[in-house]
Amino acid sequence: MSCELDPGQRELERYMKTLCREAYDREWADHLEYVLWHACVNGPMRYGRLELTQEHLDDLRTLSDACGGWITRDHDGRPQWLALPAWQDRYAANVDIVHLDQVTPPPPDLRDLLP
Repeated sequence: MSCELDPGQRELERYMKTLCREAYDREWADHLEYVLWHACVNGPMRYGRLELTQEHLDDLRTLSDACGGWITRDHDGRPQWLALPAWQDRYAANVDIVHLDQVTPPPPDLRDLLP
């Protein structure tokens, strides 16, 4: 998978970064993609200092639908677009080890939990 994002994918990444900066003053917190997707599926929630509203979630879904996928990070921290079915599979396989109910700090890095 290429790390080059097309304009629609870049717009989704830009919005995800904006939300993360509002929540944590960081461009990309560990597992941002999981937390934002969790909120898209389950509804508004608090993330750091940010209340993720239905409007935020609708905007995320619109951007995701427009590019047909979701943005994550590769092992080197570079942005990576995944087609929606591939993202949903990854989310389902990993979401239970990400602590979505914690406001701070951000969830731990999954790579630290691997043997």
